[in-house]
Amino acid sequence: MNGVSLGKTIAISALAAVLTLLGLVYGLNMEPIDAFYISFTIGSATAAAVALSQREANLGVVASAAALLILLAVAGPYLGLQSILVFRTQTTVVEIPAEMIPWIMVGFVAIFAVGYAMGASVGRLALWCLGSMLSMFWFAVTDVASQVILACIVAVIAAVPLLKQEPRARYTGLLAAAILPAARTEITFDFTQINYFGMLFTPVVLFVALDPFDVIRNRLAREIASVIVLFLVFLQVLSAVL
Repeated sequence: MNGVSLGKTIAISALAAVLTLLGLVYGLNMEPIDAFYISFTIGSATAAAVALSQREANLGVVASAAALLILLAVAGPYLGLQSILVFRTQTTVVEIPAEMIPWIMVGFVAIFAVGYAMGASVGRLALWCLGSMLSMFWFAVTDVASQVILACIVAVIAAVPLLKQEPRARYTGLLAAAILPAARTEITFDFTQINYFGMLFTPVVLFVALDPFDVIRNRLAREIASVIVLFLVFLQVLSAVL
């Protein structure tokens, strides 16, 4: 990887970490130490994804990022983190302590690595993961400004197939109980009143639009899917503002 590519990896991962930190502290009112821990985790995973998305992937950066994520996961239970993410659905409640997030990011890096080995576009795969996650969180946040910001980011991601035609590929908890904090600050995402079909529709159509595995050869189909997502985002912004 040349200096330009390495600089791009550092810049994008740093930007992802800073935006995550600001969102967690000011958007979710998370404790600063917890927010820094999670943002550093997101930044490391982003560095791995960007390194894999380069024309000449730097596997050393990917391995270093994965090792750092594992180190964060192992050290997490000893840092006294207070935050726990709670996802409430119609049938169950899922609780994810802050120290478990690095393990989840390790899984994402593994998915990106498998996608890279299969000849997928890691950049578009990462955009799909990000867009899908943000589109689902849109249903859980109640603040209008947050909803508008999330919808706009998804719109930008969905517009990628319309703005640029990328070159197509040539082929298609072990230590969690070591230290228990005295109290946990719950950050709840309530999906109990959500229509699951509506929530999952956007990620499916976004996958068609971005087509990270290059299985859709008809460019028009991808562009139509992109326009559908943009229309859905437009309706979401209207519903949030009006």
